[in-house]
Amino acid sequence: MSTPAPDAAALLHELLLRGLWSTVIDEDAPEALQRHGGAVARMLAAGVDPHDLVDVIREAQVDTIYNVAQLIDWPDEHVAPDDACEVRLAASLAGATAQPLPELHSCLMERDPSGRAGEPRSPELRQYAMLDAGVRAQIKALAGARKFPAAALLWKRHAGGDLAAALAAVKQLAIRAG
Repeated sequence: MSTPAPDAAALLHELLLRGLWSTVIDEDAPEALQRHGGAVARMLAAGVDPHDLVDVIREAQVDTIYNVAQLIDWPDEHVAPDDACEVRLAASLAGATAQPLPELHSCLMERDPSGRAGEPRSPELRQYAMLDAGVRAQIKALAGARKFPAAALLWKRHAGGDLAAALAAVKQLAIRAG
């Protein structure tokens, strides 16, 4: 009994989705900005908050990968109607029939590693990201265990603000974490 041949279109689809998201900046590593030169280095030297810069870069990258996915899905979209050309990407393994690639853009955002479907970070998530990794882990564990008052107190101690805002923030984090 032979094993079924892998689906080349599904494999290419998966590789493209993973590859597109792999090009997006990691929000949890703003220190990676230090490797960049040019405008990024000048902005950091001028005192721009690295977290703000990461958010701007990520939003631009998410827009870009969505547009690239649409271009892969419909490469002929911007061809003049009178050119009557229809081009679609297909994939095949050696000796197999080519199969059309499933749409990328329609499922791209659900594959966002942040779990936010391409949406920007909320102020609470941004503030959370700026906390020390150990404090983040403690808050995450407390919120995951639904110990919201303890998590809120820890948040307030390290991030400041009032207790009601801290409680709302940790509850929002618990919802996002699922």
